[in-house]
Amino acid sequence: MATVQTPPEMNLPATLPVKQEQTDINLMAFTMAALRLVNPWSVETETAEWQDKIIPGSPKAKENVVTLAEVSMHDTPDDCWVVIYDRVYDISSFLDEHPGGADIMLEYAGHDASTAFRSSGHSRMAAKALDRFLVGELPLQERMYRRPGGIRLSDIPE
Repeated sequence: MATVQTPPEMNLPATLPVKQEQTDINLMAFTMAALRLVNPWSVETETAEWQDKIIPGSPKAKENVVTLAEVSMHDTPDDCWVVIYDRVYDISSFLDEHPGGADIMLEYAGHDASTAFRSSGHSRMAAKALDRFLVGELPLQERMYRRPGGIRLSDIPE
C-alpha cells in the first residue's frame, strides 16, 4: 500500500512587513499618475506621415518619390496605380472613361505599363493628359527611362 506524504505546515503572518523610507518613490502611485497623462490604450488610426495624401496632378506630386513596392500595393479597381515612363499615376478615377475599357488598364494595375502605353499608339495629347493623374516618380535606382544611361526615347513627355 502506498502512503501519501503531506508537506509540513508553514505559518506565515497575514502581511509581510515592508519598510519604506521617505526617499523611496511609491512606484504604483507614480505609474497611476503617468497613466492619467498618457492613455496607453488609445490607438491612433493614422500617423502624421500618411495624413499628407498626395493629390493626383498637384505640384507636390512631382516631388513625391514612390517605389515599385508601393506601386504594387495599388492593384485594385478602387485603387489603381501604374508606372509609365518612370512616373507613377493613380488612374482609379479614369478606368471608366478609358476608350479601351477598364480591363486593359487593370491588367497593368500595380505594374509598369510603359510598353503597353507606347505600343497602343497613344497620341501626344494622351501622354499630356496623364499629368492630372501624377502621384509621384520612381526613385533613381528603379527608373528605366529618366536616368543617366537609361533607355532613350525621343518622344517621352517631359
